[in-house]
Amino acid sequence: MKLLAIAGEPSGDQHGGALLAGLYSRIPGLQVSGIGGPRMTAQGLSPLHSFQSLQVHGLVEVLRHLPRLYRILWDLERRMDEDRPDALLTIDYPGFNLKLAQAAAKRSIPVIHYSSPQVWAWRSGRIQTIARSVSKLIVLFPFEEDLYRKSGVNAEFVGHPLVGQEAPPEKVSQLLAGLKGSPSLPLVALMPGSRASELERHLAPLLGAVKEMGQRGFQARWVMPLAPGLNRTRVEEQIRQAGVIVQVLEGGFLPLLKLAQLALVASGTAALQTALAGIPMVVFYKLSPLTYQIARRVVKLPHVSMVNILAGREIVPERLQQAVNPLTLADTFLALAQSPTAQAAMKKNLAQVTTVLGKPGAYDRGAEAIARFLNEH
Repeated sequence: MKLLAIAGEPSGDQHGGALLAGLYSRIPGLQVSGIGGPRMTAQGLSPLHSFQSLQVHGLVEVLRHLPRLYRILWDLERRMDEDRPDALLTIDYPGFNLKLAQAAAKRSIPVIHYSSPQVWAWRSGRIQTIARSVSKLIVLFPFEEDLYRKSGVNAEFVGHPLVGQEAPPEKVSQLLAGLKGSPSLPLVALMPGSRASELERHLAPLLGAVKEMGQRGFQARWVMPLAPGLNRTRVEEQIRQAGVIVQVLEGGFLPLLKLAQLALVASGTAALQTALAGIPMVVFYKLSPLTYQIARRVVKLPHVSMVNILAGREIVPERLQQAVNPLTLADTFLALAQSPTAQAAMKKNLAQVTTVLGKPGAYDRGAEAIARFLNEH
């Protein structure tokens, strides 16, 4: 069986690597080609284009990359004609992947899409596009299954893959031994985001908030796990210039979630993982001004953090755009850090909300659902 698989971002590559591992063990003789990162390549993907060639972020920023993206899209369409795959597996990255899915559907090639676009937040018209072009949809949130099935989409919720992801005990012990500062001080995780653009917008106000809190007498062990590919030297230089003490970690995100007592975290996957770890937090996010102006007109939800979306109310504070400044972040965080009652209430709410995300083993169940569909078709 020949499978064409496409992921356009590191998170998609992580999904894809785990799914391919499960598919190879279930489908003898499976051949996979397409676009993916190191995890998918390690699982046997034969790359047709560079993974980096698809990595573009932001509503406005994508415009200058459109010619390159369309050249890749047209090349993949040509390859579907010349070397017809038995199915197309698209993973997240909806702007590109849904166009490719439509092209595959026109050629009567079954399409499986993993990780739904957030049609419940904006661009709800995509539901009809998905209904016409996607043969099997694997969703990560329970409410999405019913939403899509009402529109005739063959959707299935298999659980969220973050559930059950934990650092090995030896990694936690290693981090604990390497932590600086007094153990009597609270350990606070600072998570400015995994992308260079997020780091550029978030790091300065985050460090400014740390300095502001120090001037008010609040002391903590501040620890920042740095995502792969980000410039540690530059980050540490900014920390030095800010005049604060923040310990930077590489590869220490999951171990830190076992030890941190509080967190300041950019909205996104890291915030959801922090919620699953039961860590009280403040969520923040800042977009480029033009992207934000567009987003505020099209996004239909009152919250940006998935934790609050799942809860249907604000259980973790959100500070967005102009509120991402040292004074506001310091005020918001101190209100949480200095209130044991607020922390206890947030922990209780986080535990209740995250139970809806299913049990560990989502990737294995996802691979089983995809393999079952492929064998039937």
